[in-house]
Amino acid sequence: MPGHPSELAAHVVLSYSLLAMGESWRFEGPQGPVTVQVTPRMRANSGETCCAAALQHQGIVLQPSFLVGAHLMAGTLVEVLPQYRSLELGIFAVYPSRKLMTPKVRLLIDFLIDAFRMQAWPA
Repeated sequence: MPGHPSELAAHVVLSYSLLAMGESWRFEGPQGPVTVQVTPRMRANSGETCCAAALQHQGIVLQPSFLVGAHLMAGTLVEVLPQYRSLELGIFAVYPSRKLMTPKVRLLIDFLIDAFRMQAWPA
């Protein structure tokens, strides 16, 4: 079990190929930011595929809590480096104009705000 992000370079990792930071994984930790260059055993353009491989004991993944949260809670996956956090990504609703927003779009946006505010997975 790695004790510091720099140790990930010596571990088998599974990489989400669409991750903006690529294979330079960045973390925020107790002593500030840390970046480590990883060499993945597998790359996939699906977070679910990465998660499925981790469930088969194929390596360490860097995935959002909404994909791995239930597995962490069930104990089928174990959080590595809990004192370090990776980047947080926002979720955005894009629409042409507030003036032209239909009631259906406003209802959807309000629903999404409430759904993501009530976080059902571990942080």
